[in-house]
Amino acid sequence: MGCLDVEGLASEGWQMIEIKISGRGGQGAVLASHILASAFFKEGMWVQAFPSFGAERRGAPVSAFVRVNRKEITLRCNIEHPDWVILLDVQLLQNPAMLSGVKTNGCLLVNAPEMLEALNWPKSLNIFLVDASAISEILFLGISSFPVVNTAMIGAFAKASGLVSLESVLDAVRDLVPSKKERNEAAVIEAFQRVKRGNLPNQ
Repeated sequence: MGCLDVEGLASEGWQMIEIKISGRGGQGAVLASHILASAFFKEGMWVQAFPSFGAERRGAPVSAFVRVNRKEITLRCNIEHPDWVILLDVQLLQNPAMLSGVKTNGCLLVNAPEMLEALNWPKSLNIFLVDASAISEILFLGISSFPVVNTAMIGAFAKASGLVSLESVLDAVRDLVPSKKERNEAAVIEAFQRVKRGNLPNQ
């Protein structure tokens, strides 16, 4: 399924969507996967959400995964070829393996204010940008040197993908975020409004 397919889950012919969320410990990648899975579940979808930890410490790389389908999901394996990668920390792109396995014409949503021209992006990649760090800093989510960007990134995903509604994401935030609920709701809405497409040269 292509990005910005607003027919999304309403289509009878769509296939299972697999999403990888990567960030650093403390940025909220695991909670982001739970929020996203809950939002899809509220819209009647079957979902899976599961984390994959490396070193369990603040600042260490952390990934979490979400599967979504209109029918029961029977797979019990890791996601190796995601349709979407949601990257909470742009510096993780310094690791070439971060985008390995992304499907042809897959989508990347990255926490960055603008394109990083020096990177060797896969030519088939659809890129979306949102400055989630700036949004989170303004709303005092986390600290200035380490903003918590999970809710902002899920709001941006809702707009960029067209696969899940803003209302369902906000409902999931109210259910699952343990503190600063109103600020996190504001982060979702702000990122939903500010996400933009990043164009590769000659794309």
